[in-house]
Amino acid sequence: MKKSSFFLKLILTAMLVLSVTPSYGQSEPTVLELLTGRAAQSQSPASLVQRGRKKIQQGNFREAIADFNQALSLNPNLSQAYYYRGVAQRQLKRSPSLRKAYIQARLVRGLARLQLGETRGAIADLTFVLRNDPNSSVAYLNRGLARLELGQIQQARADLTKARNLEPNGSLAYGPQETR
Repeated sequence: MKKSSFFLKLILTAMLVLSVTPSYGQSEPTVLELLTGRAAQSQSPASLVQRGRKKIQQGNFREAIADFNQALSLNPNLSQAYYYRGVAQRQLKRSPSLRKAYIQARLVRGLARLQLGETRGAIADLTFVLRNDPNSSVAYLNRGLARLELGQIQQARADLTKARNLEPNGSLAYGPQETR
């Protein structure tokens, strides 16, 4: 009983402390707003910070930096925007070999998700790969197959055509009966 009461008091105290915002200019989002997603409801500086943090988690560092810059143009006093922009910039400057390994890992996860029937997750991973490696015929092919499963015929056709154009003489984009 004492243990649960201690944790309850700790949580309530943290919520009270985290819900306090600075009083200058436009207020920056509190940690509580960011954690509960309330900051993401509009194009306010707070929502831009929230969106930028999500993009960092997805590995979209350039887009995250753009969100933080936009938030700072609206409110130059947002310490969280400066902090997370620095985090995103640092991630962009990391070793190219680590970046390539991460992209390869996302490709493998996308292929696994497609095999498991997690079509939307597969598309998200393969789209990330294609943003970072636009010449990945494997990613185009598999994203096309995933889009076919969702009935997105036009997008699937575009992806499959792109895969075939990237490897016109390869067997990757052709079925077993369709050869040149």
